[in-house]
Amino acid sequence: MNEREPLRLTDELERQLMRQAIEEQFRPRPLRALGRLISKLGRALRAPAGRHGGEAARA
Repeated sequence: MNEREPLRLTDELERQLMRQAIEEQFRPRPLRALGRLISKLGRALRAPAGRHGGEAARA
């Protein structure tokens, strides 16, 4: 039975790693979300000058 013990440990290790990967996938990442928000705000502030500049000139 000693020959099979490393296989069980390997299977258990694989299960643990898969479980951790799945949990990590759904873990909230506030700094990453904040970075995305700042990036979107930056794009939104720059975009209206090019997009709506013509509309303001027409009015």
